[in-house]
Amino acid sequence: MSKKRQNNFSKGFPRRIEGRISESRYQELVGILEKDSSLTMSELIRRILQNQPIRIQVRERGASDLMEVLISIDVQLKKIGTNLNQVVKAFHGNSSSIEKFLLGKKLLAFKHDLDKELRLLYGVLAKIQVRWLSE
Repeated sequence: MSKKRQNNFSKGFPRRIEGRISESRYQELVGILEKDSSLTMSELIRRILQNQPIRIQVRERGASDLMEVLISIDVQLKKIGTNLNQVVKAFHGNSSSIEKFLLGKKLLAFKHDLDKELRLLYGVLAKIQVRWLSE
């Protein structure tokens, strides 16, 4: 017995059925599958035959892109925050004026990084507000 046939038996589907449908019905099924890549044609047909609901998981690409940018900004802000805490701790633990001056310059660099990330964040939030208010 072939491995493919064994897989079908193990899934609880021991019988294979073939049939024919019109081109328009086939295109309708393909259209459903294009919207949800988690389904196979066999699973879709089984659900239709068993009168089970067909839920299509739609993922809005624009929202996905915004979430990726937000996650990236979150990662950068956490890195800046960690570095900032280390510099502030070193600043307070050091009594040398020169060292404090150099650490102050580092703090200024972190402020510039933080400003850059905040500008990105405000841009993303503005896009989200436009979508939210337009709905």
